[in-house]
Amino acid sequence: MRVLHSQASVSTLELSRALHVSAETIRRDLVRLERQGELRRVFGGAVSVTRQRKSEPSFDRRSAINSDKKRAIGEACRDVVADAETIFIDVGTTGQAVAAALAPTFTGTIVTHSLLVAIEVAEGSTAELVLAPGRMRRGEWSLTGAATHEFLANMRYDVALVSCGGVDAAAGPTDFDFDDAEVKRTVAQHAERAYVLADSSKHGVVGRYVIGDWYDVSGIVTDSAPPEGLAASIWSAGGEIHHP
Repeated sequence: MRVLHSQASVSTLELSRALHVSAETIRRDLVRLERQGELRRVFGGAVSVTRQRKSEPSFDRRSAINSDKKRAIGEACRDVVADAETIFIDVGTTGQAVAAALAPTFTGTIVTHSLLVAIEVAEGSTAELVLAPGRMRRGEWSLTGAATHEFLANMRYDVALVSCGGVDAAAGPTDFDFDDAEVKRTVAQHAERAYVLADSSKHGVVGRYVIGDWYDVSGIVTDSAPPEGLAASIWSAGGEIHHP
């Protein structure tokens, strides 16, 4: 528990090596501690229930911070989608930055449920734009609901660029909104390759809702090299790490 008090998550392998006991012993202890409400088990380890974030900053606040990091992610995405014809760009401020970076050169089809991504594409690109239907999510400039989910589930993507609330070695990519997390999971499942977009401020952050584990995505696009533990988890799952 001392480890989880100092960091958001810990892996079974890390605990096994540190305590010189088997992974099975660690798993039994994690089950017991979860029943006591001390932690939450995730694929490959556990996350702290006290250090887990319950929400993220407002859209306006997110728009004003880390803009240079988001632009760097957008630049890195150019290589990721270089051979793709149909791509998905997710909602959020990072998705908007990615759309702005790709708009001048990408000539395929861009699918989104973000109004801000749609505006970037419509104003700055010759790419075909497909905007999913749905109910306006005020404050986030996105469309949501059953119609949105069904529409996106009935498409196939060469590359999906999925935003998130946080990325963690043990917890994987997570988000703070239930509906958004469900859409992200669905899109990733229908993509030939799915990459999580996460600037370095999201490294080690754990949200309420699981998008998947590192085996469910193709890798991460970020603005700088991730911490050693996070990078190891991504690579061990066969994932890629892209950054400038």
